[in-house]
Amino acid sequence: MQASTKDSGQDARFTAAEWRQRQHLALAHRMIQRSGFDDLTYNHLSVRIPDRPDHFLIKREDEMFEQVTASSLLSSGFHGDDPSSPAGRVSPGGLVIHGGILDARPDVNAVFHTHSPANMAIGAQKCGLLPLSQHALIFHDKLSYHDFHGFEFEPEMRRLLVRDLAGNDVMILRNHGVLVTGRTVAEAFFRHHYLEMACRAQVAAMSVGGIEHLVWPDEKTVAHAAGQMAARGPVDENGRDWTALTKLAKDVCPDYAV
Repeated sequence: MQASTKDSGQDARFTAAEWRQRQHLALAHRMIQRSGFDDLTYNHLSVRIPDRPDHFLIKREDEMFEQVTASSLLSSGFHGDDPSSPAGRVSPGGLVIHGGILDARPDVNAVFHTHSPANMAIGAQKCGLLPLSQHALIFHDKLSYHDFHGFEFEPEMRRLLVRDLAGNDVMILRNHGVLVTGRTVAEAFFRHHYLEMACRAQVAAMSVGGIEHLVWPDEKTVAHAAGQMAARGPVDENGRDWTALTKLAKDVCPDYAV
């Protein structure tokens, strides 16, 4: 029997811990769509289920980001759908990318994969992400690259993704998009946001001339700035930006939380 969302706000099919993650992940979908980083029914965001760590939440294959709600998310094992999940299907790419990373990296709880025009453009540039903006400096010495081997539909591609990500949290997928991980949904969300902003800034800067016309800080300054950001510690759902996004969502898309 399903609890009334009007009475308790929680669907009785899920534990309190899982319901919180469902709401956080649904909010991330809505805010990414609002920022224009989504791509029809493609792209996926996922989070490990706290009390079932060998399962994760991900949107159904036929759902747009702006349609995702806490209760519509599917639960899945790392290698296939969970029979107890709401009706729907996890895409093959979702299982390869998200199931593969979460299975191999117990330190990771959230995985975001998108392909926006800006992050695809950076993935197509030989120079990769350059230290042209404050946003880009966040990823200094913390960024991996993965060459394109075809669409990530085949299970064997898990091994290549895991190998190339190694111990980093963010990876540029050449000719494809980006993969961002985090210990929390909020951490993955903000890493993805900063990476997208860095990619957009680089595309804009390079649109007015070649790389020889660009200016960026020296290596010592880059390393110092990256250290400043790292010293801020982990990002969770209690921070000011996530709290502000939650308040905004209550006004612009309150149905995300049901």
